[in-house]
Amino acid sequence: MLLLSVAPDAPARAQSTTRFEPSFLLPVDVGWTTSLGGSPRHAPAFDRERAYIALRNDNLVAVDLVTGERAWTVEQRLDHPPVPGAGALFAASGSRLDCRRASDGALLWSREFDSTIAVPPIWNTGWLVVATGTGWIAVLRGADGLRLWHRDLNSTLTVRPAIAGDRLFVPLVNGHVVGLALRSGALIWERELSGRPQEILPLDALYVGSTDNHLYRLALDDGAIDWAWRTGGDIVGRPTADLERVYFNSRDNVLRALDRRNGARRWRRPLGARPVDGPLRIDSLVVVAGVSPAVELFDTETGLPRGQYVTSSELAAMPHIVPDTQPPAPHMVLLTGTGQIMGLVSAAGPRQLSLKLPPQPFLPRPAAVTLPEFVDWFPMDAPGGAAPATAILPVPGGGDPDPPRGPSDLPVPTR
Repeated sequence: MLLLSVAPDAPARAQSTTRFEPSFLLPVDVGWTTSLGGSPRHAPAFDRERAYIALRNDNLVAVDLVTGERAWTVEQRLDHPPVPGAGALFAASGSRLDCRRASDGALLWSREFDSTIAVPPIWNTGWLVVATGTGWIAVLRGADGLRLWHRDLNSTLTVRPAIAGDRLFVPLVNGHVVGLALRSGALIWERELSGRPQEILPLDALYVGSTDNHLYRLALDDGAIDWAWRTGGDIVGRPTADLERVYFNSRDNVLRALDRRNGARRWRRPLGARPVDGPLRIDSLVVVAGVSPAVELFDTETGLPRGQYVTSSELAAMPHIVPDTQPPAPHMVLLTGTGQIMGLVSAAGPRQLSLKLPPQPFLPRPAAVTLPEFVDWFPMDAPGGAAPATAILPVPGGGDPDPPRGPSDLPVPTR
């Protein structure tokens, strides 16, 4: 069962005067629903054609995104979510990494490491990064698993690193964020935070939350702290952003939007459930899911609630949103803890929303203006190609209603 409704805590006066930008996520219908035959062990992974789900019964299942039908199933226990890339699927089991063909699940190659793989691998334009529980990080060629280099970081990871241009940024358990040269593994810079860093969003700068209750903006060149914002709880997952604001969740159950340039707060919104990951930003909406059956939608400009999706059981992961699909492919895919996966498509009939919904155009906003959540801001050649030039996006100016929070405002790290 899926319900679509307006969040009840939106101020009545604001609803009567605010004009929201349209979004292709409103309204939607259920296009298909599939039972996987078991509950998911990890969050699903997606490429353009399929969803890949590791189940607790030690099966790895691929589901066609257009029809909702199972494409294939193989028997394999995964310790982390699978990682798709360039027609392949990378699956970590203990100290072994398997590369499977995404179309049918056939095994292409396997590699053994000296210890258990600590976090999900990351794949980016041909580069494959693997970190082990003994503190080693290795960069492989995704096509055949050839090891290009490896390095001992003297600390382990609990979240995956990030690639931006010709650099690899690694968040470590000891509170350090390390910038490495992607082609050689050479150390470029190292920055110590007073808490354990979470997943990094690399744009014109690095945006990273920490268990010291701060969201940081770090400079790409040397890791210097441009600003930090303190919250009432640890930062959850990876932030997301548009051209003006950065959005993030924290364990005080609050979604916040800050100015990307100076860290000034633009708005905050209490959440109806504890968030399980960072938010998604798509079109004119910020999408948040927590430990509940509901997906909450908020306006990027004002933070006002735009609506919510409610499923029949608790969600197993954040929704997956595909902004530029064409019918009959879904715009959003949801996975529940009971093993139900569903694809949501644009509604064909009239809106079934509360009459309190703020007036807005019914036409979807063109997908060409969206900013995908997982965009390669710094495209690069495959391994072995010419060294890319690092591109830096300009950050728009704006007002500065709140004083900037610079390095002098931060707690002194302790070793």
